Amino acid sequence: MTAQLENFKEAYPEAYEKNLKAVPMGRFGDPEKDIGRVCVHLGSPDFKYMSAETLTLEGGMGQRP
Repeated sequence: MTAQLENFKEAYPEAYEKNLKAVPMGRFGDPEKDIGRVCVHLGSPDFKYMSAETLTLEGGMGQRP
């Protein structure tokens, strides 16, 4: 929960809940825990052969029909 998201939740609680329900994972992504960790892994030697890939970190939103 970032400070901006907390402010949004307090200012617009109904919109916050509506947006949250739209995410299949049931929560918003955390920039440090969810996205930052992927960046760290991509920079590790384990991924030295990976190139020209697009990783989508969207909590399952692309899985919807």
